[in-house]
Amino acid sequence: MYDLKTVQTAQKLVLHDSLHTYKVKNSRSNIAGQVMETPTKKGAIALFSSKDSMQKAHGVVVTSFEALDAIADRMTHWTPNTFNWLGYTQNRSSVRGHRENNLAQINSLVVDIDFADAQERDAREQEVLGAVTVADLFIPTMILRTTKGFHIYYVFDQPMFLRKTRGQFPVLKAAQKMSSFVRQWIQKRVAGVDVGCNNFGIFRIPRQDNLVFFDAHMLVQVSALMKWSQYYAAQVPVTKPDKRQVISLAPDEGRQVDQAWFKALLKVTTVKSGQGLARHNTVLTLALAMYQSKISQQRARDVLDVFNSNLHDPLVDREVVQCVRDAYSGDYRGAALSYVQGLLDQWVPNFSGKVVVGIGWHKFAKPRAERQYSHANEWRNDVLALINRMGGSAASVAMSTRQIQDELGISPASLNRVMKQLQATSQLKRVQRGNQPTLLTTVTMLFKSAMVSRQAQSQAWTGYLTTLVPTVGPNGYEPTVGTLTEMQAVSGDSAPPWVMETRRRTG
Repeated sequence: MYDLKTVQTAQKLVLHDSLHTYKVKNSRSNIAGQVMETPTKKGAIALFSSKDSMQKAHGVVVTSFEALDAIADRMTHWTPNTFNWLGYTQNRSSVRGHRENNLAQINSLVVDIDFADAQERDAREQEVLGAVTVADLFIPTMILRTTKGFHIYYVFDQPMFLRKTRGQFPVLKAAQKMSSFVRQWIQKRVAGVDVGCNNFGIFRIPRQDNLVFFDAHMLVQVSALMKWSQYYAAQVPVTKPDKRQVISLAPDEGRQVDQAWFKALLKVTTVKSGQGLARHNTVLTLALAMYQSKISQQRARDVLDVFNSNLHDPLVDREVVQCVRDAYSGDYRGAALSYVQGLLDQWVPNFSGKVVVGIGWHKFAKPRAERQYSHANEWRNDVLALINRMGGSAASVAMSTRQIQDELGISPASLNRVMKQLQATSQLKRVQRGNQPTLLTTVTMLFKSAMVSRQAQSQAWTGYLTTLVPTVGPNGYEPTVGTLTEMQAVSGDSAPPWVMETRRRTG
């Protein structure tokens, strides 16, 4: 268990100095004679005392670290990303303003992994630990244990400040894409990732009773994550369909409710709670499809009431109403491809129809088993997965190239090329031992070893990992700086270039 001082350090690390040090009014710490704070613009976060309070938005607005320290141990959830302002409804019963377009800065990405119950959570903890070092490059800054799962925090080395450009928030779009790719990566390696939850919403707050792992050195470099996101997106080849079969729909043409995927999801009755894209996200996606199709809001509620009633484990009625309300708020254009595909993979695995969401027909690459040759990135993933599996919770494992060839069926030339690429990108470290098998170490193995031994500050850990500054280029990994041009490559935007701000805004 971590002490209170460490927990408070973790909370402050996440927030990146985005709150005032002292309360603006009624401060007990900022006594007479102390130096007053500079008038630097600060933001606000919200805290909630329970999951039920969070769902009802019954929370507390905090604008200073003094106030945070005073109540944090009584709170269960918070907004780890800072808003420009937050307030209360007229009767002060609920918090208002915690929406994405009101974010002042994005401090971290959080991945929510949920299982059926606490027993399954504990049984699969080691599986989770082996899946959360993204691409053997990005290590979690901290891990929190929740009622039925884990919240994995990837804290940025510097916050991403939001500015509106031509009516859009390009930094927000880029961050959303990066968050989506991180979740997709982990989802492929462990079940239970909620890829559909709000990217920068409300999550568990670090406390003494839930903090499983914390290392202040393990911050994710924003520019590195941008480059990796571009690289990751490029690794999902899209096969162009036959021209006679192309379906191209503008946002206002065609209806999502007429598509096969919508009808298939509407018939599902087995959607459960706490397993990847679950009940809430399914209902919201169906509601968004009806909004895009210009179905009346009342009709959407009626349809989804029936859908929810048919579920073996239905949502409470107020959550269905809220999903419809959110879908028809005007903040969205319709159901998104990533959500639709994720839901189909989760609940309609045998679906074979076209996926049309208003921006064209998406056909995915031929499965690896049907191809004669494997892609280079597939071999890299195979080699890393094998080494991580053989290493278990050890910091290194003795393996010869012959063993790897025999296990994977890879040729010596291909393996030699893959090993060099992995070493060049700091994803793999080799220690030659004469005639003995080479010792192999990966970031995932070091992370799991540190978790087991609870010695994350050891020389082997910090000495190796804190020197990693990996960024992804077309042919590998190379240094870079974070610019909006790169963000546009991640988000698909075409807004004018703007170099991302790295200093604190004032005024």
